Amino acid sequence: MKICYFGKFENNPYAGLEEKPISQALKKLNNEVFELDVAESDAKEVIDEANKTDIFLFHNAGMNLGIEQNLGKLPFYTGLSGLYQLLQAIKPIKVIWYLDRIVGFGEEFMSTILPSIDFAFLNDDTWVRRHKWQNTYGFHQGTTERPLGQYRKDLACDIAFIGKIYGGRLEIISKIKQAYGGKFRIFNDIWGKDFDDLCQSAKIIFQPKWGMNDFCWSDQIYHTLSAGGFLLHPRLHGLKEEGFVDGEHFVGYTIEEELAAAIDFFIKPENDEKRKLVAQQGRKYVLDYFTWEMRLKEMLKIIKNNQIKK
Repeated sequence: MKICYFGKFENNPYAGLEEKPISQALKKLNNEVFELDVAESDAKEVIDEANKTDIFLFHNAGMNLGIEQNLGKLPFYTGLSGLYQLLQAIKPIKVIWYLDRIVGFGEEFMSTILPSIDFAFLNDDTWVRRHKWQNTYGFHQGTTERPLGQYRKDLACDIAFIGKIYGGRLEIISKIKQAYGGKFRIFNDIWGKDFDDLCQSAKIIFQPKWGMNDFCWSDQIYHTLSAGGFLLHPRLHGLKEEGFVDGEHFVGYTIEEELAAAIDFFIKPENDEKRKLVAQQGRKYVLDYFTWEMRLKEMLKIIKNNQIKK
C-alpha cells in the first residue's frame, strides 16, 4: 500500500518523535511511505504526492494548542480554512491520527475536518465516546522496541518527573518537591538513549493525572514501560480495557495520599526487588502488545474492513 505521511520530520525541536518511528513501522508492514514535512512542503506538492497514493495520513497538520500557523511553503495554508481546502483536493483515503486531548481549539479543529476525512483515530477516546461521528475510533499511541538503557550516576534519583510543567501539573509537582527535596528531579526535553538511561537510573517515574481522564492519557505509559522504567501512574478505567494490571505492570494511584504512600514504599531499598519485578513485567506487556507496528497493523485492518463494507 502507498501512504503519503504528512508530519513533522525536519527543522523542529520535536520533529519526528512520533513520525519517524511510525513511518518505520509502516515500512516494516510492507507499505511504501512518502514522507512530507508540514513546514517544508508547498500545497501543490502535498496534493500531487498524496494523489499518487492510497492513503493520506496526518496528525494535527502542524497546528497545535490553538495556534494556527502559517507553515513554511504552503501558500494558502493559514489555519483551518487552508487545511480544509487542502483536504478537498486530496482524493485517496484521508486518515488522521490525533495524538492530543481534544479541548479548546481541538473542538473547532475536529468539527472542521471530520466531515472531510474518511477515518479519524483519536487518542482522546473519551471524546469519541461522547460524540456520534461515524468515522471516529478511540486509538491510543504506541512505542518502539529497543534495548534497555544503562544506569547513569548523573541521572540517578529516587523520583523523576519527565515532561513540561504547566497547568494542573504545577501543584502536585510542587508538593512532591517540597516533600522529597533532592530525592525528586525534574527532566524536561529528554529523549532517545538519555530517556532510556533515565528509566534505568531513577527508581520511580511519576506521572501526574492532570490532563488525563478515564479514556485519555499520554504516551508516557508506553514509552516508560518499554524502557524498563518503574511507573507510578493514575488509575484509569481505559487502561484496564487495554489489559494493564495495577501492581503488575505499573503501580496506580487515585488520591495524593495514595501516591505518597506508594513513593514511600518503593524508594525503600528492601522493596527494590518488588519494584524491579513490576518494571520487568510492564516492559514485557507493552512490547508484547503496544509497539507502533502493532498499533498500525490494527489501524490498517480497520481501514481495510470498513472500506470493504462501503
